[in-house]
Amino acid sequence: MPSVQRMYFGPQIDSGDIRSEKRGGGVPTFAAARAGGLVFTNGVVSNDPETGAVVAGDIRVQTRRVLETLRDGLQRAGTGFEHVVLVQSFIKSMDDWPAYHEVYLEFFDEHRPPPRFTVTADLAAPELLIEIQMIAALPDA
Repeated sequence: MPSVQRMYFGPQIDSGDIRSEKRGGGVPTFAAARAGGLVFTNGVVSNDPETGAVVAGDIRVQTRRVLETLRDGLQRAGTGFEHVVLVQSFIKSMDDWPAYHEVYLEFFDEHRPPPRFTVTADLAAPELLIEIQMIAALPDA
């Protein structure tokens, strides 16, 4: 059985009465686990990586913030977007999919994006429009 290494980056997001993380009581801006040559991220929303505050804006603004956080977090975990093997996206409204997809392609070469699925979902706060989770391979695994 492979060992699991857990990592938490950025400030804790105030989550009201939810106490899901032992180190501060909130939810981390970016969390990941490395196991078996893969990195699994938490679902990332559009929180500022310095303050934890929600970055308000339309789907383009929020998608860009989420992908920047994921890019930076994956780099700190020892991998990058070129090694992403699966993207799971949750958006508030499928009407936002074209704008989300446009920003997504800014981060992934349009001819080589990783497999992904996108579904609509109620997110943790009404101002949140998108949440993305990724699985990436470690380059040396």
